[in-house]
Amino acid sequence: MRTKPFTVLQPVPGQSPKPLFTVYAYSLDQARALVAAKVAGKTIVIAVRQDGAAR
Repeated sequence: MRTKPFTVLQPVPGQSPKPLFTVYAYSLDQARALVAAKVAGKTIVIAVRQDGAAR
């Protein structure tokens, strides 16, 4: 399974949303969790096996 880019947008009243940053995740749920941690300023640890697959 490959990661997909998810762009985080900031709503701007009266204009199109402004892109803030991009996260790469396997699913939308995982992307939401990564963004929530990033916005909250928490450290994110992702375990990776020797063959490169995430656990």
